[in-house]
Amino acid sequence: MRSSSGGAAANSKNGMREQILTDSLWRLLFKLSIPGVLGMSIGAVNGFVDGIYVGQFVGQDGLAAISVVFPLTILTSGLASMIGVGSSSVLSRAIGSQDIATQERVFGNLTALTFLVGVIFASLGYYFAPELVGFMGADGNVLDLGVRYYRILMIGMFFQLFGVAANMLIRAEGKLKEAMTFAASSMFLNMLITPVFILKFGWDIEGAAAGTITAIFIYSIINVIYFATGRSTFPVNFRKIKLDMTILPEVLSVGVSAMMMQLTFFVQQSVIFKSVAHYGGDRDIAFMGACYRVFMLAIVPIWGLSQAFQPVAGINYGAAAYLRVKEATKTFAKGGTILVTLVWMLLQIFPTTILGWLMPETTFDEADLFNFRMLFLTLPGMPLFFIGMTLFQAIGNGKTAAILLVARQVLIFIPIALVLPYFLGLSGIYISIFLSDVLVFLLVIWILWREFRVLTNKTGEVK
Repeated sequence: MRSSSGGAAANSKNGMREQILTDSLWRLLFKLSIPGVLGMSIGAVNGFVDGIYVGQFVGQDGLAAISVVFPLTILTSGLASMIGVGSSSVLSRAIGSQDIATQERVFGNLTALTFLVGVIFASLGYYFAPELVGFMGADGNVLDLGVRYYRILMIGMFFQLFGVAANMLIRAEGKLKEAMTFAASSMFLNMLITPVFILKFGWDIEGAAAGTITAIFIYSIINVIYFATGRSTFPVNFRKIKLDMTILPEVLSVGVSAMMMQLTFFVQQSVIFKSVAHYGGDRDIAFMGACYRVFMLAIVPIWGLSQAFQPVAGINYGAAAYLRVKEATKTFAKGGTILVTLVWMLLQIFPTTILGWLMPETTFDEADLFNFRMLFLTLPGMPLFFIGMTLFQAIGNGKTAAILLVARQVLIFIPIALVLPYFLGLSGIYISIFLSDVLVFLLVIWILWREFRVLTNKTGEVK
């Protein structure tokens, strides 16, 4: 069944393509970023609210358990990103160059790859859950709660991979409003049913995980309906669900850099939480977990802008509009910095109030507030990093994207993080994050400067 065919679909595709190629970049930023930011906000708020549910209804050990498991869930996100970002990069450039043959292959390859990866990694995660959660520094009751929580997440892993990856294809078309609506529906469902599972059904920590995978299942179904009813602007054939070797290498070459973002973040988080466990206790693990849930909420505008920027960069690059790619990068980075600075100001002014939502029975001292503020000190510079990352992924330059990721979260961060806490204790962990980010921002500026020169030269060649 070809779900995306005929004149109406073609006109819709060409209309969106022409807007991305010719419309004002600031107008595109607002038009695409608003649904992008809203969609990412709902997902981040959902994770934040899950933390509140567990902290309030299960207790501090429950919050510590899901905080310890959090880096492990990043592995799942990394696999989804590998498939989704790689496929989206191929799709958006194919739309820009009007390569219909490549467009036809994307969905079937994505679905087959998702199934293969999901079955393998879900099985491994479920079986080795005690070892994985224990490796993150959990023991005793926190370990038991973490294993119970993580195993249920593994049951729904395939649906999470497919739902996230398929939704990225919708964003790659430039249809961020539809993508946001689908994400919103499932996330609101999660927020509604999770307290029912925990309190009414008495499922404890399992209730939080069950709410998540139920919502993810619905999310996957909604995305399937979108493609099955012919609403996509590129051709989809449900009879050709298979690995396609004509595009698989390119999907993986770009997708691996996106997965590395999650994997290197996992390495970074592993070092952080193991260091917190070494220099502190369960209360400090819960505090760090609360800080990172706030952090993930705070960077939502950046993720939303990055999602909006991806089709703009990819489609323009595919159409050989290289100078416009360069200007779009600057525009989206500026817009992101302005927006995130407003969020940063709120976090610096009201840290106690925000942390109190997650840890209602905890009294925060001056060291806690210093650590919280230190973690967020470089937040206004984050848009430059993420927009730069998205640029390289969108144009198919996965190698440079991977270099930036490994540098930020492993090569620069880990040496600093291993030394400073030895002298400064817990605060040294938070200061390490700040110092490594400053060094990475300088690296990003240099690499972008070099890439802009390349784009300018390509523009001259096209002329």
